[in-house]
Amino acid sequence: MNLKQKIFKLAFVLADKILPPYNHCRWGNAIKNCFAKRHMKYVGSNVHWGKNLHVPNDFSIGDFSGVGNNAYIGYGVTLGNHVMMGRNVTIFTSNHNTDRVDVPMSEQGMSRVSPLCIEDDVWICESVIITPKCCRIGEGSILAAGSVVTKDVQPYSVVGGNPAKLIRMRKGGTISE
Repeated sequence: MNLKQKIFKLAFVLADKILPPYNHCRWGNAIKNCFAKRHMKYVGSNVHWGKNLHVPNDFSIGDFSGVGNNAYIGYGVTLGNHVMMGRNVTIFTSNHNTDRVDVPMSEQGMSRVSPLCIEDDVWICESVIITPKCCRIGEGSILAAGSVVTKDVQPYSVVGGNPAKLIRMRKGGTISE
């Protein structure tokens, strides 16, 4: 990351701490978008930013998508278009190595970043946790509030629970019973 990107990242972090979230202040959101576009990998149009965010430089977010308050997003995450993210969403893309029992876990280092693609038109409800083993959230999916997603989610699925399991499939824009 060059100096210019570092300055814009700092400006985004400061704007995140000072300005209200998108639903309270449109001009504040516009300022956050301006800074985000200059230091993140890709930022689409009409992106909505919450408050108190942890978002890495390699983050990509599509058009008309939003990140809720208190979100923690790991490295290697790509959000498609029209993705809704609730408050307190946590996305982990790496983990501690724990295979060796002769070395303390704290000294075994971290696993490689596992990229995550969240496709278009996905609703990630409040307090969802996505673990590193999940690499794809399919188009049109819904992740229920409080879910712990430990594996890939198929398109148009509604999943929930800990660990998240298929609740039902969505068909033709409606939820099938």
